Amino acid sequence: MGDFREKCKRTGEADTSNVTEFTKLASTKWKALNEEDRKPWDERAALDKQRYEREMESYHPPPGMGGGKARKKKDPYAPKRPKSGYLHYLEAFRAKHPELGHKEIVSKGAEEWGRLTDEQKVPYNKLYETAKEEYNAKMQAMVSKDH
Repeated sequence: MGDFREKCKRTGEADTSNVTEFTKLASTKWKALNEEDRKPWDERAALDKQRYEREMESYHPPPGMGGGKARKKKDPYAPKRPKSGYLHYLEAFRAKHPELGHKEIVSKGAEEWGRLTDEQKVPYNKLYETAKEEYNAKMQAMVSKDH
């Protein structure tokens, strides 16, 4: 593609500054080539792939840059995190509207939650606070057992 881009720049055949249009033109030209005309490009690509694989065999990323962050493994014995006040509300909303499907419960429940005043949200948030205290106590007990 780089060779084609350079050729287009020299001859003025296509505007190379518009990436989308240029890529469409290059794709059209590539599809129009027969097997014989494609052969040198396929061979060049195969050689480049071999070079890349050779280089990657000996590549070692710098410290802290390899393979993304390793995810911390979850302790299977750790207590579950508490449900938020919103999730407690959705649970009650689901009980009031058993005829609704999952998507409708989530969308309509979110809509109604947004309309509730802070005073109306208090019971659900209290449920969360109670569950949070229980969770923290269980976590504290679990951590103290480990140490």
